[in-house]
Amino acid sequence: MIQAICWVLVHSLWQGLLLALAGGAVILSTKRAAAALRYRVLCGLSGVFLAGMGLTFYYEWTIIPWSGNGSDRVGAVRVDWLEDWCSAHAVQIVGAWLIVTLLKSVRMAAGFNYIRRIRRQGLISPALWVERVQELSRQLGVRRPVRMVESALLRVPIVIGQLRPVIYIPLGLINHLPASEMEAVLLHELAHIRRYDHVVNMVQQVAECLLFFNPGFLWISSVLREERENCCDDMAIEHTRDRVEYVRALVRFKEHSLRGMALAFPGNKRQLLHRVMRISRQENKTLSGKERLVLLGGCLALLCLLAAIRPSYPRRSAKDRPVEVQLVKSRLVQVPANLVAVLQERQQVAQNMEWVQTQLVRLRHRSGAKRRNATVKKSEHAQNPEQAERDQRQADQQRTEAELRAQADQQAQADLNRLQADRDRDQAARDREQAERDRRQAEQDRLQAVRDRQQADRDRAQAELYRQQADRDRAQAELNRQQAELNRIKAERDRQKTKNN
Repeated sequence: MIQAICWVLVHSLWQGLLLALAGGAVILSTKRAAAALRYRVLCGLSGVFLAGMGLTFYYEWTIIPWSGNGSDRVGAVRVDWLEDWCSAHAVQIVGAWLIVTLLKSVRMAAGFNYIRRIRRQGLISPALWVERVQELSRQLGVRRPVRMVESALLRVPIVIGQLRPVIYIPLGLINHLPASEMEAVLLHELAHIRRYDHVVNMVQQVAECLLFFNPGFLWISSVLREERENCCDDMAIEHTRDRVEYVRALVRFKEHSLRGMALAFPGNKRQLLHRVMRISRQENKTLSGKERLVLLGGCLALLCLLAAIRPSYPRRSAKDRPVEVQLVKSRLVQVPANLVAVLQERQQVAQNMEWVQTQLVRLRHRSGAKRRNATVKKSEHAQNPEQAERDQRQADQQRTEAELRAQADQQAQADLNRLQADRDRDQAARDREQAERDRRQAEQDRLQAVRDRQQADRDRAQAELYRQQADRDRAQAELNRQQAELNRIKAERDRQKTKNN
């Protein structure tokens, strides 16, 4: 189970890279398409990615057999060093993923608890906007009743609930904004209800909690959030029929955020700029230079991965040959050449044993049939003595033949056992020779280690001698320097004396 989860996490990285490349292609090819089309295509790609992860888990858990620590995976593609490392550290990888996932789950649970507090505390219903919310709901085709309330716990307008949706507005926001801008806010939030974005956002949050390590999926998820807001912008503009007024509303909300009131529409300053440019130019956002560079690097990494993988040996059917021969045959490159003949002989012995067992089963069936025939003939012999005598002679002859066949089978079985014993003895002798070679090699390694240690001691002693010699040389140089200084002073005195004379 742990190995399967580990490999699902590992495979999700290159699958997320494929998702990011496909999403980048969609973004480049839908520059002038409707935001709803781009959103649906990206949602479909994300769904395919999540379904692919599910199929990968099913494949790893039920189809691929594991042996040992998971390094012998049959029927898949391999990158040896990566597979060995991941298989050896599967418990640590899954443990770290589980710890971070639990921490993120706690954070998500705290968010749900905050939403629960919002629904129960500090609610004030604005009576003037109740009828207007119902009218806007009917215009957008929202069939469920929608309520709008103010909350002192909020800084941004949000929608909570899908079956009984409620629009929560920060307390005092209605009094600070014109009616047209407030209607833009309501249309935007009602568009989220109309599109069932609450359900999609829940699935997206759970997926981000589980795939926090996957940069490709996280990038597509952020793009989905931006496109979701763009879709709601388009629906709001379609009903307001005034792009300039809607853009002015976005700018006014940003001004209120700078004065302490949070931005009514989600997104940071750069995202607001992109939304305004998209509405004014009527074209979708394309990839930035940094995103193009990252996707190009991901494409190169994917090509390197495809060049590095190699198929492992396919799984053979158990009907064709014994399982022991299958596992050894799959690694003939690592098996010494003299053992190949032994494996072939073992296969031949196994086939001979199957033939002997088949013959024994046939003899048992024949003996049972003969006993039944003997019971029938006994009643006939009582009426016909001559027939009974002939049957007796025939039975004696068949019994003699059966004894001869049994002796032949026993002799064949004994020969097979003797041949197997000879092979086992030869194998044991080879194992002993290998053990002796390993022992001699270990002894040689120990002697070499002793010699290396002795050489290291000699090198240390020689280094100590060099250090002492260097100390003596420094002392001698200091003496020479002092002597030179004395000579200089003496020469100076002699020169002074000569000058005085």
